[in-house]
Amino acid sequence: MARLTVTETAAEAADAAAHRLADAIAAGRGEGKVVHLSLAGGTTPRAAYARLASLVDDWEGVELWLGDERLVPQDDPESNYRMLSESLLDRTGAVAHPVPTEGSAEQAAATYASQLRERVPEGPDGLPVLDFALLGLGEDGHTASLFPEAPTLEVHDEVCVAVHDAPKPPADRITLTLDVLRAARGAAILADGPEKAHPVAMVLEGPNPRVPASLLADGPIELIVDRTAAQELPAEARA
Repeated sequence: MARLTVTETAAEAADAAAHRLADAIAAGRGEGKVVHLSLAGGTTPRAAYARLASLVDDWEGVELWLGDERLVPQDDPESNYRMLSESLLDRTGAVAHPVPTEGSAEQAAATYASQLRERVPEGPDGLPVLDFALLGLGEDGHTASLFPEAPTLEVHDEVCVAVHDAPKPPADRITLTLDVLRAARGAAILADGPEKAHPVAMVLEGPNPRVPASLLADGPIELIVDRTAAQELPAEARA
């Protein structure tokens, strides 16, 4: 079952997520290897990336990947890469691998999968093993661009898949698969705000294809939430 960390404020939740990423970088460096992190898009993790910029001075040997991306130009306001650039890359010189979004979603997924396979060491199942994956949580329970009861939840042995029916525009996206996210050495879901209270509670109720994030909850994942996002949890869980 997912580990739960409840903070008083959204800022404290972002700080906790930033420290998990910094710890993963330090652990990988301690092993003398290149560190591979997968990062979430959207608005929630922006503060975490800004905090991470102040926690890590040296980004040599760290490679950043996107857990999902909208099929838009990199300078588009909807681009996850643009948000990452503004909050972290431009401030640190860190290296991130953008998703090539010039063609179709299928082309983008295939190219990004090839890049991941080339750069990230594989595990016993042949899939790339990320050192850490930071994920978000939608109000409908989605994570990355894995949406409720979508066919992408049933994809196995693939690294990335194309998405064409995202409930929020833009509809076309690419996302890492559940198998790749499950294979990560460590992972955390960051959520804040009262609108996330119901999906947070559903994630902790157990695997449910109507709540895609819950399909990760039996792995090495931590749920980092602020007090308002934890308000539907039992009192003992919120303590």
